[in-house]
Amino acid sequence: MNMPVLGAPRRRGTAPRTPSCTLFVMKPVAEGLTKLSPLSAHGLSDDVYDAILNILLVGQFPPASPLSIDGLARSMSVSPTPVREALARLEHTGLVTREAHRGYRVAPPMSRKQIAELVDVRLILEPNALLRAMRDPEALLPPLESAFTEHKEWAARVTTPHALEDPVLVKRYFESDWLFHQVILDHCDNRYLSRAVNALSFSVHRMRQALGTQMSDASAAIDEHSRILERVSAGDAADAADAMTEHLEKVLVRSTSDAPEDPDER
Repeated sequence: MNMPVLGAPRRRGTAPRTPSCTLFVMKPVAEGLTKLSPLSAHGLSDDVYDAILNILLVGQFPPASPLSIDGLARSMSVSPTPVREALARLEHTGLVTREAHRGYRVAPPMSRKQIAELVDVRLILEPNALLRAMRDPEALLPPLESAFTEHKEWAARVTTPHALEDPVLVKRYFESDWLFHQVILDHCDNRYLSRAVNALSFSVHRMRQALGTQMSDASAAIDEHSRILERVSAGDAADAADAMTEHLEKVLVRSTSDAPEDPDER
């Protein structure tokens, strides 16, 4: 078929020929729509996501327990849609799992092998982050001392009688624990190294489930952080990195003591 030449002159008295491909000028998609109600700056979907994430982090639901979309929606007075969207997003954190025909569940505790693999990655990254942060120990030391003081304060609270029955208190303790590590990451002068470790934070939360309600972990973590701080204060980068390695190796031992085996390891 002969295609018309666009822009070619037309013989007088002949009808215009229709091109085989017609070009349309599209109007902006917003034109013709009825006025929409303004959304909040944060957005309902984000609010629901944050609310469910907080529930998971404080341990309000036991590991492996089912998560009802309709039940969560009713409890938050929202439709099921933002709840469904939030759970789909949370699946990527590892805190939530989805099974065909069974829906969403809180992730089960990590197995010994999973914990070993997680700590192995931290052993590769975090001592090296501390070595880099020790290039400027004078800048690192004050915020690290402040983070250690905060960790000690929350450790003292979490070791009081019945404290472990308060999930919000336990969550704040673990946040103070992580803050000590975060200060080092903030001073390692490598955004990608910091991001790599922070990408593990939700998995670290799952790992802590293996500790159950052991009260000894707080005092042990304080002692190990104290040794790291002492070596940072002394200005010895290699010793400080060794202390971080020792700390993470002991975390591995504590975390795997009661952790379940992988099915393929039995």
